[in-house]
Amino acid sequence: MGQLEKGQIRTNEIREIYGLLGDDLSREVYENRLLYSLTGDMKFVRNVVCTIPEGKEIYKRLKTGKNIGIFGAGTVGRHLAQIYTDIPFECFIDNKRAGTMYEGLPVLSLKEYRARFDDGTIVISTKLYYREIIKQLLDEGIPEENIINIGMEYEKLNHLQYFDLPQLKEKSVSKETFVDCGSYDGSTAIDFLKWCSSPGGYIYAWEPDPDNQMKCRMLLDKNQVEYELIPKGLWSGPGELKLKTAGTSSMILDDGDIKIEVDSIDRLTNRPVTFIKMDIEGSEYPALLGARKTIETHKPKLAVCVYHRPEDMWVLPWLIHEMNPEYKFFLRHYSFADNDTVLYAL
Repeated sequence: MGQLEKGQIRTNEIREIYGLLGDDLSREVYENRLLYSLTGDMKFVRNVVCTIPEGKEIYKRLKTGKNIGIFGAGTVGRHLAQIYTDIPFECFIDNKRAGTMYEGLPVLSLKEYRARFDDGTIVISTKLYYREIIKQLLDEGIPEENIINIGMEYEKLNHLQYFDLPQLKEKSVSKETFVDCGSYDGSTAIDFLKWCSSPGGYIYAWEPDPDNQMKCRMLLDKNQVEYELIPKGLWSGPGELKLKTAGTSSMILDDGDIKIEVDSIDRLTNRPVTFIKMDIEGSEYPALLGARKTIETHKPKLAVCVYHRPEDMWVLPWLIHEMNPEYKFFLRHYSFADNDTVLYAL
């Protein structure tokens, strides 16, 4: 299938995928993600976020908040300003960037924000230092009910992603073999072992980024995990490509900064695979092609990210359906932005 054909919209295929969705929540996520892919209208992202209880509660609090400042002018904060266009944010709060403009909003220091808005609502938008920030805000005398801690909620969602679907447990087996495509630091593999109904799960950890490989080995060794770390990128077959290294978001690009080897699941796994997770920054399509034999033969549980490219919402489930028509699909969302939508295939 060529690149243009791969991204082509085929209404009959979309209709068939819709019919294979296993519950109403999946259909709600699919409808809104599909409309967002086709229109780019952020209201559909807000609808998707509100399919999770945490997202619905935070949106409710944003709607009723006043003089709202976004604490942290980083990626998460930027996403909030872009997606919640119906919320009258006053500013970003960031001591290091104070005096600048960001996403059309002024960036104030905390002191400046407090001087302007004595009784405002503050949204903590950083995932890394939210504990220190909430302590700082409470020490400043800001009431806890005036703080929306999105950083804390992200941490909770990160550990639910890929494993919280109830139907997964119904398909669990005694000896799971987990293919972790995009292992980063190995934390998802640890979450998998906690999910397993029985001990002794084996992990194939695929990670092309050299810095991430070291983190992954350290964590898996520390937890005495039985694993094989494959220091390659996922693709449809063997080759050499370029990787743009960026921590959790390293991706294969023509202008990448390092060369890496790539290969396929079918070629480099010699155990019966029971579960495949894919979060590989837009390389999911060729990686699935490289897992065709595994999917046709072993029918593993699949948890595949479907948000990196607009066409992922119809191209990826259709490819899986072509490989094995027995799969039923479920969709769940795990962020307060347009990322982290996961397609489960069982």
